Amino acid sequence: MLFKDLDIFWYAAQAILLGRDPYSIPHLEVFYPLPFYFLFIPLVALPLPVVHVVWTALQAVILVAILRRRAVFVALSMPVLLTFILGQVDIAMAALFVLLRDGVAAGIALAFLALKPQLVLLLAPWMVWQWWQHDRRQIVLFALVLGVLVAGAFVVQPDWLARFFARSGARTRAGISSSVWGLLSFLPTPIWLVSAAVVSIGLVIWAWRTNRFDWVASVGLFISPFIFSYNLTPLLTLVRQPAFLIAFTVLSWIAFGVGALVLGDGASALLTVLVLAALVWQERRRSISSGGARR
Repeated sequence: MLFKDLDIFWYAAQAILLGRDPYSIPHLEVFYPLPFYFLFIPLVALPLPVVHVVWTALQAVILVAILRRRAVFVALSMPVLLTFILGQVDIAMAALFVLLRDGVAAGIALAFLALKPQLVLLLAPWMVWQWWQHDRRQIVLFALVLGVLVAGAFVVQPDWLARFFARSGARTRAGISSSVWGLLSFLPTPIWLVSAAVVSIGLVIWAWRTNRFDWVASVGLFISPFIFSYNLTPLLTLVRQPAFLIAFTVLSWIAFGVGALVLGDGASALLTVLVLAALVWQERRRSISSGGARR
C-alpha cells in the first residue's frame, strides 16, 4: 500500500502527542523504539497527503545529495523504490551512514541510527570501540543525544520499553529476513540455525579484524535477523563503481521476483553479498595500484 509505513509513523507520532500508547492502537504496526516516532512529530500538524509529498521530496533530495550522479544507476533498484513507495526512512538513514563514515557529527549520526537498531547491531559497538581509541568526544555526543531521546521517551510513556519488546518480539522474522538468516532458511531448521549462526560469527570476526567501516557496515546488515530489503539502501553509499551499482539494481529485481514466489525476502541478502564482493574487489585493485606505484 502506498505510503503504508509513513502513515504508521505519522499516526504513532500523533498518538504520542495525544498521550496515547502507540503500541496499543489496533491494526497499527508499531515496531520501532518509541523515540523513533519523535522524528515525525513535526509532521503531525500537516495533513497526510501533504506529508506524503513533503517526505517524498525530502527523500529524493537526500538521495541525490549523498549519491550525486550515482543516483541515476540505483534510482530504480528495489530498495530505493520500496523506500519511496512505503514512505520509509532508509534513504535518510543512508545519509546518516555517510556522516558516520566521514566523521562529521558522527556521534549524533549514530544516536539517530540507533533508533532503527537492526541497521547498526554490529556497526554501533565497532564505532564506539573506534572512538574509544581515537576520539572519545564522539562517545559523549552519542551518549548525550541518545540519552536525551530515550529519557524523553520514558517521560512520555514510562512503560514504553516493555511495550516495545512485546510488540517487536511478536514480529520475529529471521526466516524471511533479507540477511543470511533468510538466505539460508531453505535448510532444515536445525541446520539452518546452526549454519546461519556459524556464518554470522565468522563474518563478524572477519569484519572486526579488517577494521574498516564499509566492511563492518555491510556485514552488520548481512547478519541482522530483522532486515527488510529496503533496509539495504545504505549499502549504496559504500560502492562507487557504476558497473556494481547497475548490477545491484538488476539483482534487486531478480531477488524481488524470487521473493514474490517464495513469500520471503531472503534472496535480497545477495545484494549485501554483491556489495561485499565489490568492496573486496576495490581493495584488491587498490593493493595492485599501490604495489605498482612502489615498484
